[in-house]
Amino acid sequence: MPAIPETLVQRAGEALEHFESAVTLAEREVVDAVSTLVRRINIPLNDTSPSGLIEAHAKDPWNKSGKYALGVVYFCLPLLVVAGLTRYYHLFTDKIRSALHQEEVLKSSTTTSPDTDYELSVIYTDKSTHKFFPREGPLPGPPKTQSSVSSVGPVNNCIALFRYIFYRPIRQIHYRKGWRPIIFPSLGICVIVAAAFTFTILYCFVPQPLFWGSIAYGSPPLAIRAGMMAVALMPWIVGLSMKANIITMITGIGHERLNVLHRWGAYLCLILSLIHTIPFYITPVWDKDGREVFEALFTRTGVHVYGTGMFANLETKTWVLIVY
Repeated sequence: MPAIPETLVQRAGEALEHFESAVTLAEREVVDAVSTLVRRINIPLNDTSPSGLIEAHAKDPWNKSGKYALGVVYFCLPLLVVAGLTRYYHLFTDKIRSALHQEEVLKSSTTTSPDTDYELSVIYTDKSTHKFFPREGPLPGPPKTQSSVSSVGPVNNCIALFRYIFYRPIRQIHYRKGWRPIIFPSLGICVIVAAAFTFTILYCFVPQPLFWGSIAYGSPPLAIRAGMMAVALMPWIVGLSMKANIITMITGIGHERLNVLHRWGAYLCLILSLIHTIPFYITPVWDKDGREVFEALFTRTGVHVYGTGMFANLETKTWVLIVY
């Protein structure tokens, strides 16, 4: 009987050794795969590097492409900060006004309430602002205006101006009788969406170059810019889609009003994804003998070089996004 525990311990030790060796092998394979992928994306330079690759590293290196994602963050973050500060400004001034009103009520109750249980209160004019017939003391002065602590005039005027401009509804478009009209969101939403589309599209196409001389020099810069911005949009899209989200907690705006930004953010992410994908299929064709290399992979006749289902996949995703 004592030999059974020893055998179990021995087998457990052997199994642990096999497990450790398997984990070590898996770690080595993962490291090799990651390093290979990094070398394919961030191509290192050496003495034999062609001039096109050196130019690619000098103009728009891949390891500095995170600045395009930061551009989207710097576009969205000020909007969140301004909306949050506006909410907390209103909360602060409401608290001040409530405290001042409560103080006035307590002060007024000391002069309008009866002195004894058998004394009737004074006539209603004593409770008015001017107090035509006060019971004691001098006549009151003019009515008090709102405290400067509870309200900042320039801030209120700026908020009122923005509400006057951006809260206006846009007229519906009836293009045919019996059909549903085209209903636009508020002017503020239209301005934010238009600014986001303009910023991202210009940030994709204005910086040069858009493509390298060869796919061997790295991913097309246009694709990298669009991909980075699409990835940076994902946290905002997910955050705007939930009922309980941190954006609602900061701004106080309900999820049903934020949902329109969620939908338009998804449309923008789709456009950026298309801009990211298409250059990877265009650049190899532009390479020298690139088409011949791809055609050599297809031995059957009647098959197009790019009949891989890529466009069918993109069309399906586009249809699902627009419909739902």
